Amino acid sequence: MADILIVDDTVANLQLLSNLLKDEGYKVRPATSGKLALQAVQQIKPDLILLDIKMPEMDGYEVCQMLKEAPEHRDIPIIFISALTDADDKVKAFKVGGVDYIAKPFQVEEVKARVATHLQLKEYQDNLEEKVKKGLSEIQILNQEMIATQSEVIFTMGEICETRSHETGMHVRRVAEYSYLLANLAGVAEAEMIKQTAPMHDIGKVAIPDSILNKPGPLTVDEWGVMKTHSRLGYQMLDVSDREMFKMAAIIALQHHEKWDGSGYPDGLKGENIHIAGRIVAIADVFDALGNDRCYKKAWPLDQILGLLKEEQGKAFEPKLIELFMDNLDKFIEISTKYTESI
Repeated sequence: MADILIVDDTVANLQLLSNLLKDEGYKVRPATSGKLALQAVQQIKPDLILLDIKMPEMDGYEVCQMLKEAPEHRDIPIIFISALTDADDKVKAFKVGGVDYIAKPFQVEEVKARVATHLQLKEYQDNLEEKVKKGLSEIQILNQEMIATQSEVIFTMGEICETRSHETGMHVRRVAEYSYLLANLAGVAEAEMIKQTAPMHDIGKVAIPDSILNKPGPLTVDEWGVMKTHSRLGYQMLDVSDREMFKMAAIIALQHHEKWDGSGYPDGLKGENIHIAGRIVAIADVFDALGNDRCYKKAWPLDQILGLLKEEQGKAFEPKLIELFMDNLDKFIEISTKYTESI
């Protein structure tokens, strides 16, 4: 049952319209002033308002304008019913937000027809808005599922890569968590994206021969040259996708061995020319690599790792990021403890 608010300072008009619309099966609420009408709307939102123009204290134009300025009420259709017949009055009624205008003295059948029409339009609009909201919600859910799937693929590929080089999946997990923490500490808006894509930083190593990748001792100059190609190879593997997540993963794969002073590889980028994601993952990767056994070395003690990070502050690593890392060292150690190799 539709709820209709009728606003008119003339009691006879209120009674006539109320009886007419009640006979049509509508729920009717009368108001004798603009002030009472606004109070009524706050209590129960009507489906339609029939509004007189000439009223004391607050005319119909003012009432309509105030309702249209309120986000929660602007969608209520308002039909003006007035003895004013001048064209300017009608134009003003539509300008302030009215959907229709009925001149007094009104015809009963006209009132019934116009009320029914606008209630049907309101119902159609409400149904359409609900369908749009539902559609947007479904799109959002699908988008989240797609992002989750992309993240799972990225993480799994990172794990596969590390397993090939005799590392465990915990390395990519820790690098992702370290990177996320450091990005948040640095106020980077893309922190979540960096976390999701950091596991792919070494994906290019899948193209490096086992004899080099798993060599137990130091690499020769030529072997090191081959090993360094993994950054660009990783970028080429990931840059084929236009999806934002893969674009970020490609940047990290390419730049996580660049150094703040420009002495890194593959492009010798310097300072802020290195993407913030590359700068962050560089620290996370080195901290984790030094703290865990590799085929070519044993894990370093924490004080030795911290000594190297401080020594490379302003050289390999961005000074500000190292400061944030050192100031929050306990949080990084907590991550390291949580994602141990035994898990």
